Amino acid sequence: MSGEPPTKKQATGKRYKLLSAWFCPYAQRGWIAMEHHKIPHEKIEVLALIPKEGQELKDVTEYTKDPLVLKHHPQGMVPVIVDEEEKEPAVYDSLVCVEFTDDLVNAGIAEGTTPLLPKDPVAKAKARIWVDYFNKSVASNFYKVLVPRDQETRVQGMENFRSALRKFQENMKGPFFLGEHLSAVDIAAFPWAFRAVSVGMLERYRGEDFALDRKEFAKIYEWVQACENLPSVKITLPDKERLIGAYGRYAEGTAKSKIGEALRAGKSAHEHD
Repeated sequence: MSGEPPTKKQATGKRYKLLSAWFCPYAQRGWIAMEHHKIPHEKIEVLALIPKEGQELKDVTEYTKDPLVLKHHPQGMVPVIVDEEEKEPAVYDSLVCVEFTDDLVNAGIAEGTTPLLPKDPVAKAKARIWVDYFNKSVASNFYKVLVPRDQETRVQGMENFRSALRKFQENMKGPFFLGEHLSAVDIAAFPWAFRAVSVGMLERYRGEDFALDRKEFAKIYEWVQACENLPSVKITLPDKERLIGAYGRYAEGTAKSKIGEALRAGKSAHEHD
């Protein structure tokens, strides 16, 4: 099962700019959605981690931001989607960007492929509830393992992370969360599941006790692999060792990012300003 039907011809020639960052899981959400619907776009890296002389990637504590992202996002965060000529207001926030790609298809601007949210109003509402749940429980708890300095908080974060993934696999309706095709629910959780399952990020920085058991989470491992096999996802996958290096700043508590600031202030990642 491919998870994606044959590509349809685009309804218009309209193109977009996707402002992104290779290491950012939130940006990855928007990129996957754009690729899923085959929406013509130029992907532009606008957040850079630039080591100074004698530094490694993990030693870089803050981004160098391209003026382009500051032009279209008040805080210079990614992803951002804007039309090629930059005449229309930009769209940002990762989950808004995911829905926006569906809206482009629904408006006839792009024909796309299978919808990322169901057409039925009730089914769509339920899917949005799952998206919100996994955004808060999978994404946020990943950082509660990686960022805090005290072991008790890390252990609780890992249990919450495991609990969320258990709920995910218990409610899956097929190879993907809603059935045969990729959906917004999958996209909401995948970037962090990829980092935990395929990259081994949490055990790399926090030890073997923070690994996901292959037997208990067999369906999650299968789902991650099914997602990775999709062309729309495969193109977004970063080099694993490079990604691990980029996350050293979170593990060492030095990241000067909105998420790092939120965690240090006692908030959850999804509450970052």
